[in-house]
Parts: sequence; C-alpha cells; structure tokens
Amino acid sequence: MMNPDFYSRVADEFGEYTSGGLRTDVFPDGDPEVAFDELARGLGGPDRRLVDVGCADGRSLLRIAPAFGSALGIDMSASMLESAERMREQAGQGNVRFEQRDGSATGLPAGEAAVLTSRRGPLFPGEFRRVLKPGGHLIYMGIGETDVRELKETFGRGQLYGRWDGRPVMDEVVEELTGAGFTVVLEKSFRSEEFYHSPVELDTFLRQVPIFEDYDTVADRALFERYVASATTDRGVRLDRHWFVVQARAAI
Repeated sequence: MMNPDFYSRVADEFGEYTSGGLRTDVFPDGDPEVAFDELARGLGGPDRRLVDVGCADGRSLLRIAPAFGSALGIDMSASMLESAERMREQAGQGNVRFEQRDGSATGLPAGEAAVLTSRRGPLFPGEFRRVLKPGGHLIYMGIGETDVRELKETFGRGQLYGRWDGRPVMDEVVEELTGAGFTVVLEKSFRSEEFYHSPVELDTFLRQVPIFEDYDTVADRALFERYVASATTDRGVRLDRHWFVVQARAAI
C-alpha cells in the first residue's frame, strides 16, 4: 500500500504532487493519461457521480470532473488534500469535493458512484465494487512490471523491484477484478520514454514520485550518477516507462 507520509512530504516540500522536471515525452502507444481522461469523460453525464480514489493534489480529477454532475476525490494525505482544495478553488469547480478517506475502506455508501477512477494506486476490487452502482464502471491505471527497470536495477531497489521476470501486473489486475464481480471491457499497456533535460531535472522528479520512497539526493548520489552516465542521450537522461489502463464494469 502507498505510504501517505510520502505524499505528505511531497506536498509540504513542493506544494503539490507532480511528476516534475523538464523533460520530453515520447508516446509510441499514446499518452496513457490522455487515454484515461477520454475513457472517463465518455462515461460522464449531468446525473452521474464520479469518485476518484487516491486523488493526490486533485489535478487529474479536476480535468475530468466537468463531464460529471458531481465528483468526489479521496486521499489519505491531508497535505495533498490541502493542495487539491487550492486547485479546486483556483479552477472554480463547484461540483468537486475532496475528503480524507482510506481507499481500502472508504466509508462511502454502497452504490455511491456511477464511475470510479484510480491512477497508479493500490487496487481494492471488493471496496471499489461496493462503492459502484450496479453496472457502474471502474477505470484503473496501474504501473507495469518493467517501469524504469534499468533505473531500479542500478539502485537495487524500488517499486515493483524484480517483478519484470514474473507474471504481468495487468494480468493480475484483470484476474482480481474478474474475481470480484467485474467484467473487464478494456485492457491496454502503454510503453513510453521520458528524456530529462538535465540530471537536476531527473533528481527533482525522483524526489516527487514513489519509485523510491526513500530516495535521497545526497545518500543516493553515487547510484544516481551511475545511472545518469549510462542513460544520457542526445535528447536527455532517458527513463523507460510502462503503465497500463483497465476499464471494467460492475455486475448488474
């Protein structure tokens, strides 16, 4: 499970949750964030309620919320939710609320949402099924087993470390959702490249995301420099990314 203290530290230091750092992205399979947003908006409507689990600073939810009559973002980090509320006020989106709740046991009424979204967070199929109306849709974005593999091999640790030789994470997600009473209607893997314009930009990125929740600029300097030396190209310092998107419908 994601550590809310990590996200609180990010919010306190940077004021928000971003995958910051100047970079150039290359999406041969398409941008997974764009694909996710399009799927969510396509399920919207003035009488439909959206619940976003693990909303962080709310920026992703605020992009898709106008397609719905109402939207609720939940997260365990109070600092992230403070950032989300600031963004909501700046955007003037009165149909959105943010609340501190645990995604594994939300406390929300059964059938609360027509659509539930979750990006790169833990999967709680039973609770997600309970919160959705019968026939409601879940859109889930997960991190693939080969995400930034070379970086994690250099550091000898990291999120999903060593999973690249095992069963694909997306296949496990599909199995868990099916077992919880969902029908999977879409599953797609996205592989892309990020080129950071300088090592400083990559360092900023690693401090803001949970690839290594214990990343430290000073303590990890030798490992960081080793990776930069191996991954620097004419376009910048390369990271190979691997995400996936699954859409599933709750049983009627």
